[in-house]
Amino acid sequence: MSRPKKSQRAVRGTPARQDGLETRRALLEAAGEVFAQHGYAKATSKEICARAHANAAAVNYHFGGKDGLYAAVLEEAHVRIVSIESMAAMASSDADAKLKLRQLLSRIVRQVAGDGRSGWELRVLSREILSRSPMSSGLIDKQIRPKAALLRNILAEVMKLPADHPAVSRSLVTVMGPILMLLITDRELQRKVAPHLELDAEALTEHLLVYALAGLEAVARKARSGG
Repeated sequence: MSRPKKSQRAVRGTPARQDGLETRRALLEAAGEVFAQHGYAKATSKEICARAHANAAAVNYHFGGKDGLYAAVLEEAHVRIVSIESMAAMASSDADAKLKLRQLLSRIVRQVAGDGRSGWELRVLSREILSRSPMSSGLIDKQIRPKAALLRNILAEVMKLPADHPAVSRSLVTVMGPILMLLITDRELQRKVAPHLELDAEALTEHLLVYALAGLEAVARKARSGG
């Protein structure tokens, strides 16, 4: 018995879908570079399409326009630093809470101060932090708020306090503050302001962890005593 033939529609559709995914990825990478270089306001779809070797209408077709593309770039940049899925896996694991915090800091530090430093992702996010665009609200809802909730859970476990305790929320800000400083300042400025900051990612992670744990312990002790 001869094998049933695949429909012409299925055969023809597969390469088209693959080409579409490749074009979308190329646009995303090109847009990341352009937005990192020029910022959201000065970036143009024309330059992005030229860098991606894509049709001039490709941005509208795949992302609905420049705004949709920028929103996708912001989300992709955030995911590449640390994804919600990886954070959720850390938070729900049976590991000691301090180890969870170390794993999270290690992942972020490698991206912000180590291997990922030269990519467009950090430059795009740095620009967005310093000059918020209309697309920031979507990033907050899709990435920042869920990740903040997961980090609060880890900190609450370290501090042995409820996740909704005010001290836990305040501690989230103080734990992430040094990370944000590393994100928004370039290497030259860091060397001038903090000349001894030039540590490898592992050593910097260890420093941030020791600093954070000491602060979390002190804050938790004060909170439990009613202070």
